[in-house]
Amino acid sequence: MDMPEIIETERLLLVKPEQKFALAQEIFAAVEISRATLRQWLPWVDATLSPDDEYSSYLLNYCAANWQKHSGFPYIIRLKDTNDFIGSVDLMGADDKHHKGEIGYWLCDNAVGHGYMQEAVLALEKTGFAQGLNRIVIKNDTRNLRSVNVAKRCGYHLDGVLRQDRWSEYSKMFVDTNVFSKLKSEA
Repeated sequence: MDMPEIIETERLLLVKPEQKFALAQEIFAAVEISRATLRQWLPWVDATLSPDDEYSSYLLNYCAANWQKHSGFPYIIRLKDTNDFIGSVDLMGADDKHHKGEIGYWLCDNAVGHGYMQEAVLALEKTGFAQGLNRIVIKNDTRNLRSVNVAKRCGYHLDGVLRQDRWSEYSKMFVDTNVFSKLKSEA
């Protein structure tokens, strides 16, 4: 797959992250203000304790490595009118053989409730299908109702629930995972 470095929507810019420490500081500040919410659902949040962690773990080891291998395409989300960073949306596990991938996402607390994530997911999905994907999956904790609602509002079908699929360090219990999907023919 050959994904574009920028995807533009009516209100958003989805941008390939640059490997710059200033961006790591910006992302870390957003994680800090949303930490209490994000840590319930995303295990990496508790391991992200400084801008250095954001830079080395996320920008270098995750973003740069995935783009280089063409196996994943993480984007930061910016508001088009202010250029404010509000979250991230990723096309992960891009598989050219089976023409499938997975979308993951998170949004800053102060950006929730405006339809931004639905807009970002639909734009990334459209681009992924145009690049040859046939199936896109969204997985989320069954208790994460905001994430569940994004998948539903974007027209994803609930394929099933993986019972006690993973251990949640935050909740100290095994949690169930929804598996939603959309086919190119359904977009």
